[in-house]
Parts: sequence; structure tokens; C-alpha cells
Amino acid sequence: MNLQHLKYMTEVERTGSVTKAAANLFMGQPNLSKAIKEVENEIGITVFRRSAKGVYPTPEGERFLSRAKAVLEEMGKLEALYKQDNVPELFTLCVPGAEYVPELLAELAQSLSVNIECVTAPFYLAAENVSEGICKIAAVRCPDDCRDFFAALINEKNLRSEQLFSGKYKLTVSENSPISEKDDLPPEALSELIRITSGDDFKSGSPTEKRIVLRNGSDPFELLSLIPEAYMLAAPVPESRLKKYGLVQREIQGGGGFADCLITPSGYKPDEYTAAFVRCLKNVINKNI
Repeated sequence: MNLQHLKYMTEVERTGSVTKAAANLFMGQPNLSKAIKEVENEIGITVFRRSAKGVYPTPEGERFLSRAKAVLEEMGKLEALYKQDNVPELFTLCVPGAEYVPELLAELAQSLSVNIECVTAPFYLAAENVSEGICKIAAVRCPDDCRDFFAALINEKNLRSEQLFSGKYKLTVSENSPISEKDDLPPEALSELIRITSGDDFKSGSPTEKRIVLRNGSDPFELLSLIPEAYMLAAPVPESRLKKYGLVQREIQGGGGFADCLITPSGYKPDEYTAAFVRCLKNVINKNI
């Protein structure tokens, strides 16, 4: 007896006729009758009674058919789960609002033949996503003045962190900015300008300064190029990208620093996708620092 036999039996019950069932199953009526008899001999019960009006299940047959339909239903669920031929797998990852993210995604897309969902989030939301299983892995950027908070969060969420690199923020402005030619400026020299920030550095800076806070993955470099009176404290950016947007970077006093890290669950074991993500991430970072 196999699954095909169970399909035969349930179709006979559904139609109440061996002849109709055979037609629906695209097989001859004698062959279907033979298959039913073989199953009945194998399980030792009579499943169907014959009458002038067709066939109907015996009490033992009803119990058998009930279980047969349950088996076929579970098999259908199993096939639907693992035979999604036209639905590519989805790899969800978290990244910071970092300057290397577009290059990272371009390289990752060439390495994996799956759909990629990229969530741009500050480190505290990325930790939540990894902790809750929304993402298996996340790259985050933690400002120096948030290190203690970050360490406590990693411990609280039972996560692991690996530092990839650290650096100092640079003053990033438009070529047309009134301070574009000045270097090693003190923080007070920026008091009349608009600061562009992301959610990653939500604790940094003066609470009275004028800000534009980007929390949805918007490109801050394009915004800087449109507002000469704005500035951003950013990690070192490749010269080619600065030229693309007409920006310059300068040293600044007391600008602070940052660390880019990987965060994973405590029992993390790399799979094909996360391993490719880490490989591409480290490769892109090494090319940009």
C-alpha cells in the first residue's frame, strides 16, 4: 500500500462509484477495483460494500478512510512546505546607515541567488531584530559614547558581538559649505549649521542644535549635497563617493569615534547566507578603510 492507493480509496468514497472514480483518476475501472481489493487484503478489512446504487464504506472502512485522508492532508502540507518551486528563499539582514552599505548589497546580490531584504536600523533596534529572530545576523555601528549601553544590551539579549573595525568621525560637508576649506574645527564652530544624523548616534551632540534625523535608510550624502549649511559626522568615505556627491571631509576636534560590529545570537552557527554576508561585509570594509 502506498499514497497512490490512499488517493484511490478516498476518491472512491468521495464519488460513491468505482466507475466515476476511475474516470476521475484517468485509469480503467478493472484496475481500480483490483487496487482496492489488494489494499483490503493487505489491511485485513473490507473497506467498501457494493450495492445497486454504488459503493459505501463499512464501519471499519470509515475509520480507515478517515486516517487515510489525514495522512494525505499532512503529505500535502509537507509538499507545499518544501516544493515552492517559484518562490525564492528570503534572506533578511540588518545593516547600519553606513557609507559602505550600497557596495555591500551589490556584492552580496552577486554572491547569493535569493531575495535579499535589507533592514537599515540603529544598533539597539538591530539587537531587537536578532534577538527576536527577525534577522539571523546584523552589522551595527555603535558610537563611542554608547559603548556601555551597547554592551549591556548585548548581554541582556543573550547575543554575541564581534568588532570589525573602529575609527574616528570626520566632519562631512558640501564643497559649497562655508566651512569646506577649514580643518580641525572646534565643535562650537558648527553651532549655526544643521546637523544630519541617523538613529545610530541618537545620544550624541548638543540637545539644542538643529538637526535632521534620518531613520528610514535615506541617503544622507545626497541631502548634504543639497544643503550647504548642513554637516554630518561620518566615518571616512572613499574619495570617489565624496566626488560623486560634491562633498569633502575634514578633521574636527572632539568629533568622537565609533565601532562597527557584527551581532549574532549566542548559539549562532553560520549558514550559506550569513557566511556570504560576513565575507562580503569584511571585504567591503577592508576596501573602504
